[in-house]
Amino acid sequence: MRISTALLAATLVFVCAGAQAQAYRWVDKDGKVRYGDSPPPGVKATLMKGAHSPPSSPPSAAAAPKDAKGAAKAPANSEQAFAERQLKAKEDAAKAEKESASAAARQKNCDQAQGVLRSLESGQRISAINAQGERTFLDDAGRQAQIEDTKAEIGRSCK
Repeated sequence: MRISTALLAATLVFVCAGAQAQAYRWVDKDGKVRYGDSPPPGVKATLMKGAHSPPSSPPSAAAAPKDAKGAAKAPANSEQAFAERQLKAKEDAAKAEKESASAAARQKNCDQAQGVLRSLESGQRISAINAQGERTFLDDAGRQAQIEDTKAEIGRSCK
C-alpha cells in the first residue's frame, strides 16, 4: 500500500513538472507550422501564450512592441476600454434601478386599485367630500362609472 502511494505521488510530481514546460511555434523550411518545447536553431520561434516561462528569461522579440507608440497605445486603449465598461455598467445599473422602481410603482397602483374595486363592489355606501366641504354619497350610476374606471386602471397597472 505504501509503495503504490509513493509511486502515485512520484507520478504526479513528474506530470506536473511536464505541464510547466515551454511551448514554441515556428515555421520550418518547407513552410509548415511546427510546435515543440525546443525550437531548432536558426528559426524564428515564438513562445506560446499559455506556456509558462522561467522568471529569469528575457521576453521574446515577438512579444515586445514594435515601437514606443505601440507601448503607449496598449495601456491607453485598455484604460479607455475599462472606462467604457465601467460607464456601461453604471448605465445598466441605473436602467435596472429605474425599471425596478417603475415595477414597484405599478405594483402599488395595482394593489390600491384592487382595494378600491373591492370596496366599490361590496355594496357599501361610498362617500366623498366635495369642493364646498359637504359629504356626498355615490349613487348607482356613479358607482358603476367608478367600477369601470377602476377596472381600466387595474388593466394598466396589473400586468
